[in-house]
Amino acid sequence: MCTVLPSARAALIVEGTRLIYSGSAREASISILNKSERGALVQSWVSEEEDNDKSDIPFAVAQPLVYLEPNGRHLLRVFYAGWGLPENKESVVWLNIMDIPPKPEHSEQSGNIQFAVRQRLKLFYRPPGLVGSTSDAIPKLVWKRLQHQKIQVNNPSLFHVSLIDLEVGAGTSRQKIADYVFLSPGETRMLEVPVSAFEYLSRISFKEITDGGLQNYHSVQLQ
Repeated sequence: MCTVLPSARAALIVEGTRLIYSGSAREASISILNKSERGALVQSWVSEEEDNDKSDIPFAVAQPLVYLEPNGRHLLRVFYAGWGLPENKESVVWLNIMDIPPKPEHSEQSGNIQFAVRQRLKLFYRPPGLVGSTSDAIPKLVWKRLQHQKIQVNNPSLFHVSLIDLEVGAGTSRQKIADYVFLSPGETRMLEVPVSAFEYLSRISFKEITDGGLQNYHSVQLQ
């Protein structure tokens, strides 16, 4: 049985919230740490967003199955096959890391249910020649206030953008309209605004999630 849990609740710690793969590099890597008092059998793989058959994914994980001693650390290395993804914009897939629990002694009599804890983080591939970062895309976002209580945002850049805590208004007169918005290159999204917040549609504020997983605050005047 498998369940997906935030890394903060898992004994297996992934030292990062996302992985950036530069097309000019041979590989991308991220560290995992076993904070449990027991050994951990860890399985890793790359998949599409919907977690379909991964046979067509042009990525491979070195040592897809590894055993970590208690407090052991492992550098998880990901390789790109060199084909299959656009060469003119950033692509995103998922890196899956699953902690497989050991079979308990006398499991037939114990009646215990064991859960394999899977963590997922976004793997961004940037082809050679694509210069910049997701932070460079933030000033290029085009925000528009529309009729019928909607806000339109367009991402004309070649990078994906992750935004959290989106609020309209300024000062103490702010209301949240979305917890999380993820924009692909070239994507346009419509955001619904509650009636109670429509009078505050002069500015929108949000936080971007940077390449390093940090949060930067922004405030933009709506057109």
